[in-house]
Amino acid sequence: MDEGMTNVEFDAFLEALAQLVEAKAKTVEEAAALIRDKKSGRS
Repeated sequence: MDEGMTNVEFDAFLEALAQLVEAKAKTVEEAAALIRDKKSGRS
């Protein structure tokens, strides 16, 4: 049975998301939008 991401996979996802925010977001609003765009079913 598939139980979702492992801790290692989740950590890698969070790091990639942090790097995306650092590289692209200039405001808090832009950072929030980048994160929301990565929600399940929207990427």
